[in-house]
Amino acid sequence: MLKSLKRQKLHESITDEVLKFIEQKGYVQGDRLPTERFFCEQFQISRPSLREAMKKLESYGVIEIKPGSGMYLRAEKTILTEMENISIKFSMEKKALLEVIDLREMMEKHAIEQIVANKQSLHLDKLGEIVDEYDRKRNKGEIPRKEDYLFHLALYEGSDNRLMLNLFKSIKEMDSLWADRVIEDLDMNVFGRETEPLHRLIYDAMQLGDAKKACKLIGKHFDIMREDLKKLGG
Repeated sequence: MLKSLKRQKLHESITDEVLKFIEQKGYVQGDRLPTERFFCEQFQISRPSLREAMKKLESYGVIEIKPGSGMYLRAEKTILTEMENISIKFSMEKKALLEVIDLREMMEKHAIEQIVANKQSLHLDKLGEIVDEYDRKRNKGEIPRKEDYLFHLALYEGSDNRLMLNLFKSIKEMDSLWADRVIEDLDMNVFGRETEPLHRLIYDAMQLGDAKKACKLIGKHFDIMREDLKKLGG
């Protein structure tokens, strides 16, 4: 019998338990997995919750869902082990998350310095448009998560450093493994919200050619992220 799942960490528990179940039962690539009904009864969860978790595993390339046929194991055993390890690492170890923030801070400070030093007006204009939309959403009481991503992406694009840009994109792909879990454990209305006003200030400093001030502000931005992550789990 698989253990019952705690509601407070449901999505995290479902994906982790499915990976463990597949590993324990010795399924191999191409094998058909048990039915939704089986997993729902064993995990004591609703079908919509299971389906959401399975769609996430499908997006990772772990399983394949064939309508009218069932769910099939797509990944090899070595990939399954790696997925499980990554899942645990990025959902449970704050240190790993904080290291990602450290890396981003270093890269984004460099990106700011490059954009300002090279007077890249095209990228500054793009940042300005993003910040305008960012503030418009904030004023409407919305959470501008898309604009937040686009703002930071624009910094990397303006750095003229393909390696940094690719690293950032890789980090964002990792979000699918841990970001939802981290944010669900915190208050969505609190996590990272204090960084929002800083985006306009960072842009304004860059417009004035003050890379030092902009870097200080981006440092403050990541300090807030660190403090919010440290609250995870008390």
